[in-house]
Amino acid sequence: MARAYQCGGGLGILTLEFISLGRYSFSEALQKQQELKSRRQHGEISDIVLTVEHPRVITKGRRPADGDFLIPPEELERRGYAVAEAGRGGRLTYHGPGQLVAYFIVSLRERRLSVPAFVRQVEESVIRTVRAYGIVAERREGCPGVWIEGRKIASVGLAVDRGVSMHGIALNVNPKLSDFDVIVPCGITDCRMTSLEQELGAAPAWTEVERVFQEEVRKVFSLNSELDNGPIGIH
Repeated sequence: MARAYQCGGGLGILTLEFISLGRYSFSEALQKQQELKSRRQHGEISDIVLTVEHPRVITKGRRPADGDFLIPPEELERRGYAVAEAGRGGRLTYHGPGQLVAYFIVSLRERRLSVPAFVRQVEESVIRTVRAYGIVAERREGCPGVWIEGRKIASVGLAVDRGVSMHGIALNVNPKLSDFDVIVPCGITDCRMTSLEQELGAAPAWTEVERVFQEEVRKVFSLNSELDNGPIGIH
């Protein structure tokens, strides 16, 4: 399923297309991102946001630490987790059923966005999605992602190559939260994960959250200048 919207950009009207992949392996999604990034760099396509739900996988960013795995990787694979190199910023992250994962193939150059401003827009899209369910979420200084009173509901990890982004966010809708216990998520030792299901007492439909998220991304990315207000890190 694909939806295309026209969003205001720094150079005029830019198109932002949403493509829903449904259940999709991480390796296939990474390959698709790389193909789309190359096409975007060559001006063959417009900006795209992919939404996907992955089978269980631990992905490694560019700064993994030995202590981030709480059990050996070979034991993880025996328990049904895949382990994959992601090529994004940050450390270890878990993806699995019940998570809404979104990958942003966006030309920062054409939108005249700095990397910090772009990360802020991506986080703002998640904050507004969570707010649509009556939950107040926020950023935490020095701890990228989206948080609810010290509990992490979404992770952010991005990479930018020749002005075009890859990777994005993972929003916990109703994953099995104990699946995070095999790693130190994003290298934060006291990180407590939460989900929409945990906060609400019942899980909204994944497809409904996907629709709300797409709408909030559309709104946020039409407001570039309002959100460019200070650097933050990337994890």
